[in-house]
Amino acid sequence: MSDRIILSWTVDTAGSPYASAGISAAMAAVPLYVNATTDPVLGQLFGLTVVSDVMSTPTTSTAKRTLTLNMTANVGGPKAPPPFPCHPRTSTPPVLPYPLRTRKALPGSFFVTNGSLSVATTATMKPSLNINDTVEFQSQPGVYYTVTSVTDTTIGITPAFTSRTTNTPAIKEVVAPAVKIAVYSSSDLDTNGASTTPIIAAGPGCRSINISYRDSTGNLATVTATLTGRRPNMVTLDGGTIDVASITAVQVNTFGAFRNSVGQITIAEMSEDVRAIEATMTPEEFPDLVDEAQLLIDRHLVYLPPSYFALAGQQSSFPQLEGDFLVTTGSKSVRTLEDQTSALSAGNTILFASQPGKVYTIASISKKIIGLTEAYTGLDLRKYNTVELRGKGGPVIEQPTGAFRITSSPALPPTDTVLAGPLAQFLETMTAQPPDDPPLSPHTVPTPTFLSGFFSRTLSLALAVPVTSSTITFT
Repeated sequence: MSDRIILSWTVDTAGSPYASAGISAAMAAVPLYVNATTDPVLGQLFGLTVVSDVMSTPTTSTAKRTLTLNMTANVGGPKAPPPFPCHPRTSTPPVLPYPLRTRKALPGSFFVTNGSLSVATTATMKPSLNINDTVEFQSQPGVYYTVTSVTDTTIGITPAFTSRTTNTPAIKEVVAPAVKIAVYSSSDLDTNGASTTPIIAAGPGCRSINISYRDSTGNLATVTATLTGRRPNMVTLDGGTIDVASITAVQVNTFGAFRNSVGQITIAEMSEDVRAIEATMTPEEFPDLVDEAQLLIDRHLVYLPPSYFALAGQQSSFPQLEGDFLVTTGSKSVRTLEDQTSALSAGNTILFASQPGKVYTIASISKKIIGLTEAYTGLDLRKYNTVELRGKGGPVIEQPTGAFRITSSPALPPTDTVLAGPLAQFLETMTAQPPDDPPLSPHTVPTPTFLSGFFSRTLSLALAVPVTSSTITFT
């Protein structure tokens, strides 16, 4: 299966104002992303990272730019999907490491003046601020200033204040290392399994992640944390560290047949340890463990967005299957009232209406019996909603439910055809031409900027010449 996406664009220099070398340099200079790893469109929205961005040697008639994107953690870096802080402190894409901080309100109010390095205060800041502390004024959220001096009536800041002159409250940013952390996913398919009776099998998505961090004494360590779906699972810190002060790297480590994460994976600080899964527990008790652990989340720290694989798979349809499906809690065998051999086959995935969000893989299928690779774990509501079937041993009472076939199985990575879907709009061929009556003289036309990742359009507008995209390829 594929790990990387290759996108490319060609410009024909014939009839353009550029020579081949000139168009090559101009094409290379057009910004298609802000950052190779934490770009807000490629990284945060699509879970992709940039492996390379190269210009081919121009010919006398054409220039070509090729962008290679990474979809997984299975090949050389940068790994995908990339990590992001849950509470970013910059207006630009944040880069590693991510220091763990919290914010505290400062007393009084602050009179900030545009362009000034000095801020008047209504209360003395001597007990609250020190030189080199970081402050954020609520009239300018997301912008941080470093304190350079503190008196009874003023504070000095750097750089000079850049927003409007006003009176505003302020917040001090303080270091806040985490001692108890856990990991969880927004999808139950991201799991290393659970030792219940019977066991909950490991999922097709991400099963564990690697977390690299530095503690408050400066020690650097990397630990592996296993996932249990939506249940926050405690992370055991390295024995040489005392806490987590900053996170330097997070990446998918092990996975099932899907070869990447399915949901969003989050590292969170917990108010107390999560109750362990006991061998005597049953799968039916697991949802209560999930809810109980979620209530212990104190602070969200860092997350991995859903992988590009998962995003591409979301575009697939979920057709409803004919007839009722008779499920029994704890059983791998499902009876059907309609023959499903023409609609389903081994390896397909299926979702039962009686258990939303839980996807099962079909192990075998006969005329009116489906075998699952794991036992059905949904609630057994047969006494409320039942159907009676006559068999050799007398009446059998089972629970009827509808079912859906998931046409792009989350148990397997999407095909190249499915993977090409989300990026198709990025390659739509665009031809940029000046209007009949230009509203602005050429020297006043603003420089074209990044347009939400629509690469062909961005190149066309920046160069003002036709741009031809190549077919998406995978490797």
